Amino acid sequence: MTIQVTKRDGRKESLDIDKLHKVVFWATQGITGVSASEVEIKSHIQFYNGITSSAIQETLIKSAADLISEENPNYQYVAGRLINYHLRKEVYRQFQPPKLKTIVEKNVARGYYDAEILKKYSEQEWAKLNKFIKHDRDENLTYVAMEQLRGKYLCQNRVTGEVFETPQICYIMIAATLFANYPKETRLQTVKEYYDAIS
Repeated sequence: MTIQVTKRDGRKESLDIDKLHKVVFWATQGITGVSASEVEIKSHIQFYNGITSSAIQETLIKSAADLISEENPNYQYVAGRLINYHLRKEVYRQFQPPKLKTIVEKNVARGYYDAEILKKYSEQEWAKLNKFIKHDRDENLTYVAMEQLRGKYLCQNRVTGEVFETPQICYIMIAATLFANYPKETRLQTVKEYYDAIS
């Protein structure tokens, strides 16, 4: 029998073990002292019909986190990357984040961002702000950092736990909000410098 996985949007898809291997391999790539197969073996994923993709991801995250030790500290980066992958799929329904203004507009429509921020920057400025973002910086965050961010600091519905942004979006929005009323001639440079410092 083919195991069906329930996707985040409710669709059912056949379990793709190769995809799971690719995600774990991506999470371990370039990190010394870690093993993709160790993460998979440790996970003991009990596949069953209807298992959610979210449950699979959370199991892999826990598996990598359980491997963190004094002898193997770098699993903290593997677990951090696995949270990053899970978050992006949860927030954007894809790995590649959309453009910043699209995210802001969605979060304004949901009632989680103040609509005033959209008036503060022109189309050209939103395009420049988008270019400042370095999403791959999220891949260098540890397990503890990612857990703190997704548990406490990222914009989310505190009742349902649904998250509406990833760390780099959080950082650029903090910078863009803080300096929105600074002189227009210099504020984008200030936003960029502050974003680079905190992210």
